[in-house]
Amino acid sequence: MTQTPAFNIAFLRKILEDATAPDAKWNSRSLSMAATGGKNPYLVRDIIKGKSTNPTLDTLVGLARALDMDISQMIPAATTIMHRVGGSQPFETLEVVGAVAAGVWREETTWGAEDRYSIEVGPNPFPGSERFALRMEGYSMDKVIPPGSDLECLRVAYGYVEPQPGDIVIVQRDRHDLHELTCKRLDHDGQNFILRGESTRAEFQEPIVIGRPDENHVGDNDITIIAIVLRAHQSLYTRRR
Repeated sequence: MTQTPAFNIAFLRKILEDATAPDAKWNSRSLSMAATGGKNPYLVRDIIKGKSTNPTLDTLVGLARALDMDISQMIPAATTIMHRVGGSQPFETLEVVGAVAAGVWREETTWGAEDRYSIEVGPNPFPGSERFALRMEGYSMDKVIPPGSDLECLRVAYGYVEPQPGDIVIVQRDRHDLHELTCKRLDHDGQNFILRGESTRAEFQEPIVIGRPDENHVGDNDITIIAIVLRAHQSLYTRRR
């Protein structure tokens, strides 16, 4: 386990995602080259994907200069919405921003503000790392996670938060400009890592082989493990509109 990052890595990732959005001035490669004087074309990509979680001060200075920002704008103190239950244990809130399908690959979408809602979660087990929440849809994991559950997800950051066999993970498949997500149990057969469903239904038993991940790569060029599911939250109350 490496040392906790000294700054809010999720905040920096958001800055870079906005700076390299489809209609923005920069793309990932051009911003990386500008920030590193042409030395590292993958800098921004690695930060956004969680492969780099503790950039050096020189890196932050280079990014700030390229983006015409003050360095202090890139390293704010981490902010958290904290509450207390019964005056004792603290909890935080996460916004459920979209859905993930169990059983099939589903195009990644972000819900509009009117469809989002918040769930209460415990303190972050990896301070400084990023969490997000997704709603589970489908039946390929229904032995352990009922459809309709809200998933508390911890973004993978190699060197700090890494997936291990036995984890339930959120997996992204990139096909040209299409980004798709699914949720599965991570397994290992002695040579390759595998995604397995845990379903009561026979049609979801086929495993998906994703290769031999290391700290720089998970699976083939198209598949990446982006998060580990920490908890599944269920609500027995149906919201009334």
